[in-house]
Amino acid sequence: MKINIDNLQKITSILLHELQKSKGNEIELKSDFYWDISSDELYNPYGKPENLSLGQLTDDLEELSRLNISDDAIVYDLKLISNIFRALSIENPTAF
Repeated sequence: MKINIDNLQKITSILLHELQKSKGNEIELKSDFYWDISSDELYNPYGKPENLSLGQLTDDLEELSRLNISDDAIVYDLKLISNIFRALSIENPTAF
């Protein structure tokens, strides 16, 4: 599978814009902690995940807040933002 980054950026922008129109500029998330599954296990549908750890949305957001310039960004930040996007989608399933 190939991902077109321009299309992904456009889709993300559209979705965040619609969420903002529907819910406002700030959204309160009820959850903070989540189960984190290692990448090897997450994308292995043939095995049961055994290496679970806890992640925390507030930690993820705090870590992302350091991104003031693109030089500060690292690929791992995509994982952090995906945790926040997942929580937003779970807690706002019918936002728009």
